Amino acid sequence: MSKQLFDQANKLWTLITEPSTAQTYREALEVSWKILKETGNFLWLVLCLALVGIAWFWENSIAAGRKTRAWVDDLTNAKKVSPEQLLTPETGKKLLDSIKSVIDSAIAAARKQLGLTEKSSVSVVSPSPASTSLPTSVSTVSSASPSVSSPSSAAPSEPAKPVEAAEFTGSIIEMPPTAIATPEE
Repeated sequence: MSKQLFDQANKLWTLITEPSTAQTYREALEVSWKILKETGNFLWLVLCLALVGIAWFWENSIAAGRKTRAWVDDLTNAKKVSPEQLLTPETGKKLLDSIKSVIDSAIAAARKQLGLTEKSSVSVVSPSPASTSLPTSVSTVSSASPSVSSPSSAAPSEPAKPVEAAEFTGSIIEMPPTAIATPEE
């Protein structure tokens, strides 16, 4: 054998038999085993999650299919209702009332957004079917308007003239000057 070959074999054998080499390989094998064990645990958990997900999907799909079948059966077995039966006078009134309330709330929100004061609500007494005239005095309490007292508390100089329904425009209710109480009273 040649001396170079013999020297190289000795170097290799010394490197393999060193205590640090054995320690390094042992640590590498331990770490490799831990990696394989944790990978196996991870794959097991992924498999369990997949099985649970498939079972959940299966149960919910069956339930959804049954509900859909019941819904379709109800539609086909339901009594056909004509549009005339759906649109009754009460339905129209409820629809108009809901649209009016939505519009009123939208207007109130817009006024508030613009910083405007809300309109004070004035209670208007509609005429009774027996008479066509409005009452001679209307009592309204509002924080924005002065308080109104009835004509009997102050002596009017002339009797109050009743406002006819045809004269009333809805914007102003005329009251005799003596019926309006001043803030000093």
